[in-house]
Amino acid sequence: MSISLGKSLITLSLVGCVSGCAQQWESVLDGNLYTRANLNRYPVLIVAVDGEYSTITPRRVDAGERRLTVDAPPVAGFREPVRKEFTFRVEKCVRYWLAAQRATSLTSDYELVIDHAEPVAGCAPYGTKPESVVLPATIDPPRPIPKPKREH
Repeated sequence: MSISLGKSLITLSLVGCVSGCAQQWESVLDGNLYTRANLNRYPVLIVAVDGEYSTITPRRVDAGERRLTVDAPPVAGFREPVRKEFTFRVEKCVRYWLAAQRATSLTSDYELVIDHAEPVAGCAPYGTKPESVVLPATIDPPRPIPKPKREH
């Protein structure tokens, strides 16, 4: 009887630990397209957030000013993706679908746009109601990233 009581106490403590754990992030950045109706809009790969590189997608981040390193697919005839850095304001409890918007399908330059944004389901930090979603009006223009010179 004491063995079953010990097992049930362990089970209850594990359930309490799992249910008491809060998420460590507040928002989500996704590089996949949400809509497919916009011409010259392409998915992006979020390479780094605040200098931390990762291949995990979508990226879970905290709210605040974030420095995004983003790769857009290459245009026809090129192999290398187009990499740019942007400053992006992330709001609490919002999932963002980001995309590269080009002027034409043959230009490599692009702007980072919000393809879609919606509240994160069940996100209520510290038991409060989620705040209203406020999308940034503009995104800072990209800053060129110097490429290292190759030595022969």
